[in-house]
Amino acid sequence: MLLMVFGCGEKDDSGPPTSDSGSPSSNAVLEPSDTGHPSDYGGFESAKQCGECHPVQFSEWSQSMHRYAARSPVFDEMAAKAFRDTAGGVGTFCTGCHSPLGTMAGEPGSTVADERSERSREGVSCQVCHQAVATEVPIGNVSLVHDFSAPIQGPFSDPVSAVGHGSEKGAIISSSELCGSCHDVFNFPGLRIEEAYTEYQNSPAKASGLRCQDCHMGPTPGVPSAREVGPIAVVEGLALPDRPLSSHRFVGPDYSMLADFPYADDLAASAEAQADMVGQIQTLLSNAVHIEDASYSALDGVLSVVVESLTPGHNVPTGFTSERQMWVSVTVIDEGETVYKSGDLDTFGDLRDPLSFDVITGEAELDEDLVNFQSLNLLRVGDVAISAFEVYETVFPFDADYIWRRSLAPLEARPLSYQLPAMGASARIEVALHYRNLPPYVLRALQLDAYVDQLKIFTLDEVVIGGEK
Repeated sequence: MLLMVFGCGEKDDSGPPTSDSGSPSSNAVLEPSDTGHPSDYGGFESAKQCGECHPVQFSEWSQSMHRYAARSPVFDEMAAKAFRDTAGGVGTFCTGCHSPLGTMAGEPGSTVADERSERSREGVSCQVCHQAVATEVPIGNVSLVHDFSAPIQGPFSDPVSAVGHGSEKGAIISSSELCGSCHDVFNFPGLRIEEAYTEYQNSPAKASGLRCQDCHMGPTPGVPSAREVGPIAVVEGLALPDRPLSSHRFVGPDYSMLADFPYADDLAASAEAQADMVGQIQTLLSNAVHIEDASYSALDGVLSVVVESLTPGHNVPTGFTSERQMWVSVTVIDEGETVYKSGDLDTFGDLRDPLSFDVITGEAELDEDLVNFQSLNLLRVGDVAISAFEVYETVFPFDADYIWRRSLAPLEARPLSYQLPAMGASARIEVALHYRNLPPYVLRALQLDAYVDQLKIFTLDEVVIGGEK
């Protein structure tokens, strides 16, 4: 299949584009680009060329984790570990989703960001979604089928194709199957590592007709919301119809660890874009889950907490849940002294769980009351057939033989109970729900210690019981 996309000259992305920047001249998009074989990068258009006529979408995508996917140092080290541990057997299993055009062009799975071509470094770029024409079954593990000679696939049944490129209503562009093609990850090594799409398939959202795009491409992350209306392209001399505008930030729980992303030559603009993304993530997470109830019984000293998912489409957390930490912290302060705590951090910034270095060395006690919705990677050693084995927790899923998922099901309300010590009538109980996309021990295991300080803890909800008002 040949690439048949019409394009414009590339633009410098040293700063953020604006909605009226770089509008092409009336004849700049009338001739087809190089239509060489996809293995020749003349055959893959840069997203910058799409940005000539779609500056708003390009700006949003530029700040997204889809663009960051092939630049992430955490991904590079994670993929390198999988490649190394399997003597290359993992192949392009990881890079196929994070660097799809690079994979199609023949880049091996061992390729890292600094070695990728510029097209490959664009990660999940425009063509990856807008020239996907079908999906293979089962959905997941890069199950998209592309036709680079087909018209651009869009969501509208009455596309405008007079200038720039041919367009048609796509069969899957508006479907959850498009997202599921990379957001279900399974069969390496015989494990279901990510199940966001599988969770969606059995969710209230699917039953009611909601799609991934309704919550992740609208103006308010995490909930369906009315979209602004306007032209989806800026073409000089051409009046285009108003359309519902989809956000191409695809807001999820991740963010950049690189100071120069998304604008390599403008650190101030990058910092501003990242701060805005963090605000969007806070909105997404706050719309995902909350503390539905918290009460204390002085009669028996029991603190009761109910954590409720507000998400109808998938579990919370979802995705690579072996990394995702969502936990409850409880602190009791009596007469100015902390008399009880759970969900606090050790001296390395980790929860006091079995993978805490302080717990392992005896510097801190294991938090027996910890409620953490993160999945556990578990390895059984011994004779499983006769149930004579020991179970060990591993840092990475590909070092385990099964994954124990503890996340909330869609719209689940989970009751929790804490036995608190005796306390005075004026004691203060602080309950909070926190989230972070990575625990520090994962970064240290990948020898990425320099990034630990960039990890962000989001507080999703807080409740205070007792104490002085």
